Amino acid sequence: MDSFHNPVGPKDPYKGYRVDELEEKHAREEKASTEDKTLSESTLLGAYFLSLFRKFCQLFQEESERGLSTEAEKEVRADLLLFKEALEILKKEDRSQDTQFLNHLSELWHQVLEDSLRFKRKSSFSSSFRAMIQEIQHYPPNQEHTLGYYLTEYAGQDWLPFPYMDLIQKMHQQHEANPRLSPLTQWTDRIDRLTSILSHTH
Repeated sequence: MDSFHNPVGPKDPYKGYRVDELEEKHAREEKASTEDKTLSESTLLGAYFLSLFRKFCQLFQEESERGLSTEAEKEVRADLLLFKEALEILKKEDRSQDTQFLNHLSELWHQVLEDSLRFKRKSSFSSSFRAMIQEIQHYPPNQEHTLGYYLTEYAGQDWLPFPYMDLIQKMHQQHEANPRLSPLTQWTDRIDRLTSILSHTH
C-alpha cells in the first residue's frame, strides 16, 4: 500500500512512450537515414565522375600522333581502300563511258578529301596524304580543267562533259602502254603506303 513512507509510488505505465523520448528517437533515426542517403548519393556521384575520367583518359590514350582515334583511322583507311579499288578498275577497264562508275568515283574522291582534313596539319602522315591529294587534284599538270576539277564538280550529275570522259580514257590507255609509270600506279602505290601506316598504328 502506498503511503507517506513510500514516495516512489507505483511504476509509471507510460515510461518509454513519452512524447519527448519518441521525438528524440525519431530525430536519431531521421538523421541516420539522411546520412545514409547522402553517403549513397556521394558514392553514385563519385562513381559517375570516375567513369567520365576513365573515358576521358582512354580518348587521349587512343589518339595517335596524327590526331585521330583508332576507330577514326580505321574509317579513313577503309575510304582510301575503296578509292584505290576504283583506280584499280580504271587500270584494267576503260570506264570513260560509264556514268554510274564515274559518279561513284567522284563520291569516293569527296570522302577522301574530307578525310585528309581530319588529321593534324603538322604530322608527316598528313603531309603525305595531302601530297597525294594535290597530285590527283592537279592532273594533268598545267591544264585548266583537271581530274580534280571534274571529280569535284560533276559528282552526282546525269551527264558528263566529253573532256572528262576523254581524260579517263587517256589514263586507262597510259596505264596499258606503261603500267609501271602510269599515274594510276603512282596513286595506288601512295595509297598503299598510307594505309600501311594506318594499319600498323595500334
